[in-house]
Amino acid sequence: MATTKRINRKELDQDEFLERVFDLGEWLETNWKQAAGVAVGVVAVVLLGVGWNAWRGRTLNQANVALGQGLELYQPQPKADGTAPPPKMAEAHAAFEKAAKLAGSRPLGDVARYYDALALIALDRPAEATPTLEKLAGGDGPISAQAKVSLANALAKKGDYDRAAALLQEVAGKTGAGFPPDAALSMLGAVRARQGRNDEARKAYEDLVARYPESGLAQEARQRVAELGGTLPASSSGTTR
Repeated sequence: MATTKRINRKELDQDEFLERVFDLGEWLETNWKQAAGVAVGVVAVVLLGVGWNAWRGRTLNQANVALGQGLELYQPQPKADGTAPPPKMAEAHAAFEKAAKLAGSRPLGDVARYYDALALIALDRPAEATPTLEKLAGGDGPISAQAKVSLANALAKKGDYDRAAALLQEVAGKTGAGFPPDAALSMLGAVRARQGRNDEARKAYEDLVARYPESGLAQEARQRVAELGGTLPASSSGTTR
């Protein structure tokens, strides 16, 4: 049985944590890996704000334990040799469901429901996951921005690119919303490029460079602008740090 651990700041390795939270699909994989380094700090602060280690009461403690068990099953920790056992999505789904039921309407319950939706998507049951993501994305809780991004991914996989793009545009237009807007712009560009709507893809990447020239995603965005036939002002064409 996987060892139950509560998540703390020291354990939030960038790629590991974000791979737990988000699955953007194969065609967005490269863009997401670029976005991961930017997103992790904001996401970590938001989820830590839920109070992972501060729950009081037996029921909430049980919910926290169930959530930890679900996370271990969703993405098992690497062994000493660097390999990790395969995820057990069905068992993770059951653990997240249990955590959500125990936590009820509290923020921890929303986090558990979010992970449960991701597990259902991994189990090829997106129809069951989408209503949960819709509800979380429509709220104002600490996980709403992440839910919008995951819902956008699910919609894009179904070919509903316009709605996916609208959600990413919404996230990109807000600062302090729990997800970095430059990462959302990068994903928006990828969605529009996937559609073949190159002018809109280029516009997303140009917006990223103009608004966040020092972003870790800016250099990749500059390359995408050039590939899509655009040009950037000289002041925006340098290499980011």
